[in-house]
Amino acid sequence: ETLDRLMPQMPRQVPRYLMGVGTPEDFFLAIERGVDMFDCVHPTRIARHGAVFTRTGRIDLSAQKWQLDEGPIDPECLCYACRHFPRGYLRHLFKAQEILALRLASLHNITFMLDLMREIREHLAAGSFRAFRDRFLARYLGKE
Repeated sequence: ETLDRLMPQMPRQVPRYLMGVGTPEDFFLAIERGVDMFDCVHPTRIARHGAVFTRTGRIDLSAQKWQLDEGPIDPECLCYACRHFPRGYLRHLFKAQEILALRLASLHNITFMLDLMREIREHLAAGSFRAFRDRFLARYLGKE
């Protein structure tokens, strides 16, 4: 609602920066309204508590269900954490309060966001942003 009121008043000839917005859903809402740049601690803050973004939604790596899981955080991600550490091991690191867990989860979330923004830019350039948004959010929010 705030962006709907503010963005029409913002100059179009300069980049429009939005601070403190850091979820995939927020990115899509803000970009639709004309925001060009973001800056937020959310991806690394939630990572320090075991929460990571995946293409199928946010998950909590400290949850019991991941204890024996041998898969990557997100099978579609090519970050170092996803290529080298299974969810079960990451859960162990979080439970043992190993600092490596915080770093790997942060690395993953930052990579996830950078990859998402790259895809968004590609779809904006191709004129397929809305279709991509709908597909991404349906899968991310579990409504696919």
